[in-house]
Amino acid sequence: MASVSWFMVFFVSVFLSSVSAQSDDNPVITLAGGGMITGVTIPYSESQFLNLSKSVDAFLGVPFAQPPVGDLRFAYPKATNIQGNYNATYSRAECPQFTPVTDLPGIEIGREVNEDCLYLSIYTPSPKPTSLVPVFVWIHGGGYVIGGGSELIYQPLPMVVLSDIIVVNVNYRLGAFGYLTTGDDVARGNYGMLDQVMALQWVQDNIEAFGGDPRRVTIGGESAGGSSVSLLSLSPLTDGLFHQTIMQSGNALCPWSWATQERGTEVGRELAETFGCPTEDSSAMIACLRQVPERSLTEAQLYLSSVLSTPIVDGYFLLDHPMELINRRQFKIQPTLMGTNEDEGAGNALSLFPGSTRSETPPVMNISFFRSLIPSQTYNDATDIELAAIENEYVDWSVADDPTDGNQIDGFIRLNTDISFSCPTEYVARALEAAGAEIYRYEMTHDPSWSVYAGIPKWLGAAHAEDLQYVFTWGLNPAPVARIVGQSDEEKAMSVQFIRYWANFVISGSPNGPLDNGDYPEWPRYTMPGQEYKKLSLDMANGRAMRASQCSLWRNFLPGLRIQADPIDDIYEDWQDQYERWKTTDVPSWMTEFEDYKQSNSCPTAVP
Repeated sequence: MASVSWFMVFFVSVFLSSVSAQSDDNPVITLAGGGMITGVTIPYSESQFLNLSKSVDAFLGVPFAQPPVGDLRFAYPKATNIQGNYNATYSRAECPQFTPVTDLPGIEIGREVNEDCLYLSIYTPSPKPTSLVPVFVWIHGGGYVIGGGSELIYQPLPMVVLSDIIVVNVNYRLGAFGYLTTGDDVARGNYGMLDQVMALQWVQDNIEAFGGDPRRVTIGGESAGGSSVSLLSLSPLTDGLFHQTIMQSGNALCPWSWATQERGTEVGRELAETFGCPTEDSSAMIACLRQVPERSLTEAQLYLSSVLSTPIVDGYFLLDHPMELINRRQFKIQPTLMGTNEDEGAGNALSLFPGSTRSETPPVMNISFFRSLIPSQTYNDATDIELAAIENEYVDWSVADDPTDGNQIDGFIRLNTDISFSCPTEYVARALEAAGAEIYRYEMTHDPSWSVYAGIPKWLGAAHAEDLQYVFTWGLNPAPVARIVGQSDEEKAMSVQFIRYWANFVISGSPNGPLDNGDYPEWPRYTMPGQEYKKLSLDMANGRAMRASQCSLWRNFLPGLRIQADPIDDIYEDWQDQYERWKTTDVPSWMTEFEDYKQSNSCPTAVP
């Protein structure tokens, strides 16, 4: 599963205050159903890198579904209608999660966590656009267990003032609240995914009132948000709800992004047993779990054998395994911007060496420790011969003869990056491109001077989630983030180019316009056999054939190796069974059918 540990440290910093800038003349929107929403106008001014002084109208904490409490816990979301004049001048609660940073010594975060959490926030140009503008819906990451669209790290003020698009941030249910299943119709799971679907439907129904174009909606997300975007693209429930996609460090083929219904059911029963709830009767099990206090249910998930937070193949939202759906081209063919960071796996490396959190030099992973980790990094399904091939690719053999100090940490980071992020992205990009979609790929290669992982460990490189500080221009944001993030001037200028690329894509389906990209080279479209992509860095250079050799190992060599490595007796026995069935069943059946055809049909002897 994607690393989420960086949130634990960083959230301490970003929730020190909330949006408080208000005007006496607050913006008011009247919805199609007659209800009204009152927001807040936020002034924004930046003279060095954006050279803009404008305002953004923010409508915060807008409900898009009924509170999922009581009988709606472990149930699909139900629509809600806003009546009267709704106060959208402040953010509401985030969904329950098991790692909220709340009362650290000397710090009062003040971040509310509550089951009543199905809210979204809308950021629009101020004043309201006179003609309809494109819409960007952001789905937050956090491993499906933490995070929220209302977090200040996702405040999109610089992007809105630069591009005059509308940005919508969404909350959705997390952990067991979002994904617990009984494996039957009593509790089918995927509530968090259905929350996202309902939020997108709300946008279709209401965004025009804010000046947004419901026919030009781009959905994007990072990590679990990126895989959410990909899963939404595979779902039959989302037709017409969006028109372009952005997937950052996550998609439906990442091995942590989904699970079978059987696995979800197994972990759900384990949770029920924790509270002495019955597990044989699904209705009784869910009725019992609905009585458990929210905090108790949240904390109990820490002690399960597996994290109960993964979308499942439920036959409703997700009809089949993502690989099967992609191979059958059962996905939306839309313009897509997608990519990964060069050192995605560094976050997982840090979790193995927590003492390196404040270190500028990498920890030492000797070859024995690395070898012991390979099976778990390959999700425990590799054969011995496959493990040997993986080891041969990723071990640094120049230092392998030193069993103690020969450092294999780079190999571990590359392995985790490839299997969990980069190579699944390669597979999805190839599939979309082959189906005719316009694809723009990237790899963020810039090593941040300030890390989201406690700010210091530069040995992490371009690790998982480091792109967020540039996509949301933390160094130029008036939220408390800007006072903490130590970005250089070069990085602030680079982050402006990030939001130009992202906004251009939202507006036109291409990162190359209409906003001026200055002297940076054009972002090439990903095609075959060119395989060109953008290196997100200070100079924004282009590259080609990203990680081609490593991804060929996962996409081509290892699957073929498994077939070749199967015991020959098993292969022969399987062939013998198939031949026997063909000889004794298929051929006689065909001969009978053919004889019947000859007796009952005659071909014309002349052409009329």
